Amino acid sequence: MMTTGMKKISTDTIWATFSDRLRAFIGSRIREESEIQDVLQDVFAKIHAGLDSLREGEKLEAWLFQVARRAIIDHFRSHSGKRRTAELPEELSQEIPATDVSAEVASWLDPMMSLIQEEDREALRLTDLEGASQKELASRLGISVTAAKSRVQRARQKLKDAILECCHIELDRRGNAIDFTKKRDDCGPCSCS
Repeated sequence: MMTTGMKKISTDTIWATFSDRLRAFIGSRIREESEIQDVLQDVFAKIHAGLDSLREGEKLEAWLFQVARRAIIDHFRSHSGKRRTAELPEELSQEIPATDVSAEVASWLDPMMSLIQEEDREALRLTDLEGASQKELASRLGISVTAAKSRVQRARQKLKDAILECCHIELDRRGNAIDFTKKRDDCGPCSCS
């Protein structure tokens, strides 16, 4: 059992809360049902064994998915000698530490902005990158504050849609990126692999 603040977290609680998401995460990388189940069992054995080593302040969810990522890598490594088809998937072969995933996704924003209209790009550049308020945006563009708010929201949604069309991004409950996988090879200017 691990204590976070005043609250104790048990392996059973983690199972009830995260097992479906971890299973889906594993299933997105491993195809055989029996192997998915084996890796999931391995993940929870490692979680149970390592729960007390989770450092205070470390994000539980990010840690759980890191354990799962490593278990998947171990699975492919252990099976690579047994079957020629059990190669480590490309998206796992160059593993990005969970703490760097948000920075990696953030690095796509500038090139992905080229996929949205100029007026939307300008609204995002001024507000989200240069820190202008939406009132300042309205003043600069000669539009109402309501129109400026709508433009920023629309631009954010278009940028999000462009990124999600290219890549699946897994978020923790706070909205931080903890993992990503490329959906298509021809997805545009992002650098995800």
